[in-house]
Amino acid sequence: MLTDLLCAVSLACMLGVMATAHAQAFYDRCRAALGDSKLGVLAAEMTVASAVLLMPAIFMGATFSHLVQAARREDGGVGQAAALNTFGGALASVLFGVFLLPLIGSKWTLVLISFGYLMLLPRVTGWRWGFLVAPVVLTFPLPANLQVIRVGPGGHVVEHREGVTATVAVVEDANGDRVLRVDNRFQMGGTAAAAAEYRHAHIPLLLHPTSKRALFLGLGTGITFGAASLYPSLQSDGVELVPEILEVMREFEPYNFSPGRQARLRLFAADARRFVRTVDSNYDVIVADLFHPARDGAGSLYTLEHFQAVRERLAPGGLFCQWLPLHQLDEEVLRLITRTFLEAFPNAQAWLLRFNVDAPVIGLVGTVGRPHYSTQWVEHRLNHSRLESELKKLALADSIRLFGNLLAGPTELRAFAGDAPLNTDDQPRVTFGAPRFAYRTTATPYGRLLELLKFSLRDPRELLGLDSSDDATQFAGRLTKYMTARDAYLNGLVDEAEGRQPRAIDRFVESARLSDDFTSGYAQCLTLASVLARTKPAEARALLERLVEAQPSRPVAREMLERLFPK
Repeated sequence: MLTDLLCAVSLACMLGVMATAHAQAFYDRCRAALGDSKLGVLAAEMTVASAVLLMPAIFMGATFSHLVQAARREDGGVGQAAALNTFGGALASVLFGVFLLPLIGSKWTLVLISFGYLMLLPRVTGWRWGFLVAPVVLTFPLPANLQVIRVGPGGHVVEHREGVTATVAVVEDANGDRVLRVDNRFQMGGTAAAAAEYRHAHIPLLLHPTSKRALFLGLGTGITFGAASLYPSLQSDGVELVPEILEVMREFEPYNFSPGRQARLRLFAADARRFVRTVDSNYDVIVADLFHPARDGAGSLYTLEHFQAVRERLAPGGLFCQWLPLHQLDEEVLRLITRTFLEAFPNAQAWLLRFNVDAPVIGLVGTVGRPHYSTQWVEHRLNHSRLESELKKLALADSIRLFGNLLAGPTELRAFAGDAPLNTDDQPRVTFGAPRFAYRTTATPYGRLLELLKFSLRDPRELLGLDSSDDATQFAGRLTKYMTARDAYLNGLVDEAEGRQPRAIDRFVESARLSDDFTSGYAQCLTLASVLARTKPAEARALLERLVEAQPSRPVAREMLERLFPK
């Protein structure tokens, strides 16, 4: 009996390895058959998991039950057998998960487990030799490694690392853009989004007057962290949980400014929460990257205890920025994170990363003390440096465009958060609530942004701490117009995404009319006019005429009108 069970476990384990090799294709077929509903997605995941794990689990359980029964004696024996099984399970997790998996990879680790059961066979006779040979034969059709990674047409895997906590891959698409994937599910940045990742660093660093030390929690590609090297007097520490991510960071050079070779940048493979609690340094700026809330363990980085620990690590006048992926959160979770952040930082503000609706991101910014800014806040810090040229590419090289990202102050954030509960270590609501959103296939990426825009700040002067001079008054007026135009533009992008083109055009034109400084609405109209000119010339001409009327000081629309529709 024992021989039969061990042979069955070995064969079932090998079949599970083969199922793993084809898991992605099998999952895609399950999704196609079961649909995109929440239940369909869950059913597809359960089907694939069962194909890999169900039979090994059944035969392992049967083998354990058989051995426990065999160990029964009048004076006991079952307890000893259970204790040995528990000890073996604890030892195996260290041996296979910590040592063998990074050393030889998941394929040979799993194959070794299958062969290990064969090595325990008490005796092999008759037809059982077939079970002994089958697992060996099944190793030959296995792929070279178990890379369960989705790669688009024309793309390929540049680097693949299997570690204790995660599997990390660098994938390059047909256009030459590279992305960082963790467990084939979470995308941790890439070269195509480098401009957005640079802004993750620049916005909080520019908001602090004289930052000398900075801490970055979560590094990913290193593009955000590397941007800190552009600040000549800044010493920066970067913390990344997954060591394999640090190992593949070189694949994103030169976009990340080679952080591993920068003397003023230090890299640490550590847990962000533990690092914040144990490091003996204080920082002027702490930047927490986009932590996918649905990823296991990420919810603890949004707890009150963690935010309070971060506050204790801030130097006098220090600043903490927690970036939030609005497209990966539902409104309930966003409200409770905001409410929790306000508990640790009562003067918190919300800042937009950039002006888009396909993957909107905001930063919750908390400070030790009330900040006071000036009308030339950014300009006085540049002095034609390398930093200035980089900020110009990102539309952050002047104070209007930096402060134009301000979305809400503490009053507006409290109104948005309402009576949402706190997220704490004892009540980890994000940990259990955030994964729900991953299965809502009908949710739009911009729904939470739209709700936040209802609470958008109307008068930024007091919040920025501007003085009462005429120059400050004029600056505040320009900034208010900029922010109003920005909100009109974002609402226009939503209209466009939902197929309301005429309404979207109205908002873009209104955005251009409202502010001389905000140019995105104007540029969007020019793009639309160029497209419409090929199929609907009358609409293109009407749009350009409206744009000329809305913003007569800018010549581009007039020149395009004259070029496309000469008199």
